[in-house]
Amino acid sequence: MKEIDKYMTVNEAAERWGISKETIKSRLKPSLYPGSQIDDMINAGLIKYYQKPGNQRKEWIISVGAMEKWFGRKK
Repeated sequence: MKEIDKYMTVNEAAERWGISKETIKSRLKPSLYPGSQIDDMINAGLIKYYQKPGNQRKEWIISVGAMEKWFGRKK
């Protein structure tokens, strides 16, 4: 696997794992998963986001490692 293939958008992750993108998006909501899980995963380099200044929407990049931690190995 090429290094770049270890990282994906929410849409690509949903397609690769065969789950809905809404399921993945729910994992990225701190209100649904309290505590520091998201911060821990960001600090570990498993997920990251970009937020354009002045915008409320975040664009997420998710690693294979994050997907495996949340949903197990790809089917």
